[in-house]
Amino acid sequence: MKKMFDFKHLKGDLFGGITAGIVALPLALAFGVSSGLGPSAGLYGAIFVSFFAALFGGTNTQISGPTAPMTAVSMVVIAGIVANFDGDVTKALPAILTVFLLAGLMQVVLGFIGLGKYIKYIPYPVVSGFMTAIGVIILVTQILPSIGYYPKEDVEFVNQFKPHAEEIILDNILHDEMGEGILVLENFKETIKRAQHITEADILKESQTLASTAASGVLGAIHVLPRAIRNINWLELLLALGTIFIIYGFKRITKAIPSTLVALLVMSGIAVGFK
Repeated sequence: MKKMFDFKHLKGDLFGGITAGIVALPLALAFGVSSGLGPSAGLYGAIFVSFFAALFGGTNTQISGPTAPMTAVSMVVIAGIVANFDGDVTKALPAILTVFLLAGLMQVVLGFIGLGKYIKYIPYPVVSGFMTAIGVIILVTQILPSIGYYPKEDVEFVNQFKPHAEEIILDNILHDEMGEGILVLENFKETIKRAQHITEADILKESQTLASTAASGVLGAIHVLPRAIRNINWLELLLALGTIFIIYGFKRITKAIPSTLVALLVMSGIAVGFK
């Protein structure tokens, strides 16, 4: 028990934990949004990762928190799983949790085996290229939110997907009937009855999902960028530019307080004030 908990450096551990938490807060919120599950997911993820890393970690000086590479990987994995569930995050959530649970278990097994020591054999250009690519992915995918363009709120863009949305909804009805043992050709009245219950709200929701999917990722962001430039939300663009200015400008005043945290607090307050 003495090896696991040492109260000799409690004061340093306490302030170290608070400092790490303050630094990780803006990253956790931002990476949660980037992953596709929202800021709350990033916040909870950072909390639990830090807790379990401290509990089971192998070094007293270990600090764990959200990282850009895992965010980019998570974004791709989550987007793929959500796409398989027709864009419904609620239905996809169990599969997402299962994937990351298995990934964590695999990391634990690899840690016990001791494969981590072989990371030194990976060439530096590979690591550098990987990290650079991660940065490019995050940068490109955040262009649309930074200029205040959200595909599912663009009525004209969403309307382009309505015919496809209707096809998907009808296809889902047919699949449900097959699963229930209904012979579609013989019980076409049941199919028509269910199709008549499709509302405009259902079509709109599916269209918004398709629009968001089409604009996701690097290629999607580049594809809709011309439309986004024509529909810039100047307030959100100014907030984004203000955030960047504070992050890099506040460091010239003092480094005692993380500039990212200052930017988060100031710009969040301004955003709330404009609501």
